[in-house]
Amino acid sequence: MSPVLVSSMAPVERMGLDFDWLASDAEGFVALFSSGGGEIPPDAVLRDMDAQVRALEALLAAPASTRAVFAPTAPADNRWRGVAERGLFVYRCGPEGGPYRLAAAPETPVRALELPAGPALLVQVLRFGQLRFRHIHSVTADVLLTR
Repeated sequence: MSPVLVSSMAPVERMGLDFDWLASDAEGFVALFSSGGGEIPPDAVLRDMDAQVRALEALLAAPASTRAVFAPTAPADNRWRGVAERGLFVYRCGPEGGPYRLAAAPETPVRALELPAGPALLVQVLRFGQLRFRHIHSVTADVLLTR
């Protein structure tokens, strides 16, 4: 689905679509947020979903740089472990909505400035200066909408 089509959809129509998107925090650390179909990502994400997809693909194509200190063990959730092994925190929301909860964490988190140029710029634009991923286990969607 193109970003223009997604962006032009009403919020209710966007519910149920699972979006994975990247952002950084006050310390420059990076996280992947997965809406699980229960929450609508910030408008900055919806404006250019293709950039989010490309950035995430580039990060996952890189070799693992650390180990996951917290990640699901179920085979269906191994992608969260892979994301954490590349230095990113992972926050997941369920299809029923609610807060984004920590789903995986890296032993050595990566900062935005350590990423390749494209993903680095993307996560710095979507920066949550009031959050510190190393210290939080859940984030409400309203906090993400008021960065």
